Amino acid sequence: MARHIEFEADVFSKHGLTLLVDGTAQSHVDPLDPTHLFFEYTRRIGHVIDASGTTDAPPRVLHLGGGALTLARYVAATRPGASQLVVELDRELLDAVLERLPLPEGAHVDPVVGDAASVIVTLDGGFDLVIVDLYANLQAPAFVATVEFMGGCLRLLSPGGVLAVNVADAAGLGRLRDQARAIARAAPAAALLVAGDPTVLSGAEEGNAVLVAAPDGLPHGLRERLLAHGPHPAEVLDGDRLDFVLWGAC
Repeated sequence: MARHIEFEADVFSKHGLTLLVDGTAQSHVDPLDPTHLFFEYTRRIGHVIDASGTTDAPPRVLHLGGGALTLARYVAATRPGASQLVVELDRELLDAVLERLPLPEGAHVDPVVGDAASVIVTLDGGFDLVIVDLYANLQAPAFVATVEFMGGCLRLLSPGGVLAVNVADAAGLGRLRDQARAIARAAPAAALLVAGDPTVLSGAEEGNAVLVAAPDGLPHGLRERLLAHGPHPAEVLDGDRLDFVLWGAC
């Protein structure tokens, strides 16, 4: 059955477009200002991008899940010279996005059509940042919560690299717990942090959280950046508070 892919002008900005697939909003892009991140979770991942790596060397970034290439456009605009690989399962969607919203000239973005779980085992690594945003109609594939997949993502990081995962969750944080536990089991020494709206991180409401993992330690000042720059209200879980959410009282 054919899906309906469309781009809808939003009412909150002059140039913003929302990508909808079968009526469900998947991504938002401002083609005239790719640094304008509209969805809350993309803004939080934007802070992770800004805090990661160094400013004197263009980073290598792997995006697992492409959508409208919103975050790839953000990286290209804020980190000139960055080398990016985008893995997207849906060729029809990728073609529609690139036809309607071509990538900016000079953006070093290589789109690849394929299944993320299969593609990562073929890559050699050396990525400063791996971003996981794998959803179809708000459903994530089951493999994203496995130790094998999360361990594979961590394996691709260069020294000092960071993994950022968008977790769209129901109330109760079941998906967040599954994915964070998979990372913790794959790399017990990795530093973990979760950012999101307080009502989401309390488990009271559905919504998106951003899960960050770093085998060599989180970027300096990331926690403070996420709290200060929002979107607000903003909450960050790390250390003992995150351990309690993930594992409960010991």
